[in-house]
Amino acid sequence: MSAGTVSTDTAWLSLGTNLGHRGRNLARLRQALASGGVTITAMSPEILTRPVGVTAQGDFHNQVVRLRSPERWPPRRWLEHSKAAEVAAGRRTTYRWGPRIADADILMLGEHGEVHVEEPGLAVPHPEIANRPFELQLLAAAGFLPA
Repeated sequence: MSAGTVSTDTAWLSLGTNLGHRGRNLARLRQALASGGVTITAMSPEILTRPVGVTAQGDFHNQVVRLRSPERWPPRRWLEHSKAAEVAAGRRTTYRWGPRIADADILMLGEHGEVHVEEPGLAVPHPEIANRPFELQLLAAAGFLPA
């Protein structure tokens, strides 16, 4: 399915933080994501993971959440919503794969991950999923994949 013709009311996001009080940071990020009628309908436990990419930084708290919007959104709107939530939760731009207070990456779109997107600045499913086994573990814990 192409991004230009498909909208969905369901998104699966990976959340992460490795600065400050990480548990509170994730709570603020979840609160920011649950705005504008969007609800969190499933979430994995939080786990501690080693950084990927730039490894000379603190460990991350990560979690996966399933979001539902009040109507079907195109993929770009899901991206805008997740980036606005990062900023609302305290994210400041540093450098690629650098330390951050709030990170919300779209892993999958659609109840079963059926929406596929390949356009500048947005690729779904997330292109790094295969390199991050913890995200598959968290997706399973949130109910996306069989455990």
